[in-house]
Amino acid sequence: MIRKLWPGILLNLAAAVFGWAMWSQLPERVATHWGLHGQVNGWSSRTVSVVLLPAIALVMAGVLSIAPRLDPKRRNFPLHAGAYWVVTNAILGFLALVHVATIGYNLGWPMNLATVVGIGVGVLFVLLGNLLSRVRPNWIFGIRTPWTLSSDRAWRETHRVGGYGFVLVGLLVLLTALVHPSVVYQTLGIGVFAVAVFSVGWSYFAWKRDPDALGRDA
Repeated sequence: MIRKLWPGILLNLAAAVFGWAMWSQLPERVATHWGLHGQVNGWSSRTVSVVLLPAIALVMAGVLSIAPRLDPKRRNFPLHAGAYWVVTNAILGFLALVHVATIGYNLGWPMNLATVVGIGVGVLFVLLGNLLSRVRPNWIFGIRTPWTLSSDRAWRETHRVGGYGFVLVGLLVLLTALVHPSVVYQTLGIGVFAVAVFSVGWSYFAWKRDPDALGRDA
């Protein structure tokens, strides 16, 4: 299945090549981590900065490629395989974007890294939200709670409303990144927390309404 991730893998290989090409132009201490308000609070060596994120992405690609085979509900995977590969490639593409943007920041490119990251996350969330309703019950992809995993009704309802929530958060993060990037991470954190809490609550009440749910009367 690794061939399904070639777009994301190639993007990260290209990002890694770019980092190595820029190695000699980077400062000795490379900024690699930023706080909530955009201040640099973490540094790495040049070598670590050009290797670490692409390496993480490639390891992640390997894990994502075999994960569907390990799923106890893998018989459902063909029903949402297209959505899975789109989202996983998008995640890998986002990591490549962050790597290039980080290198560019340290090279003095005139950009706000919070804006770049916010746009990337916003697009990723909008994409995920639009695809969530296609996801069928499984253990590796989607909104997995004890109630969605034991009730088809809870799974369907939670992924439908959760999808709307992810799209809304994505659009809010996009807008914040373009208008007020200094609070983009706070917007993202609050939005993700709100969607998570709402989705968990919805999954429970949908499970309660499903007379066929596993463990319904337990």
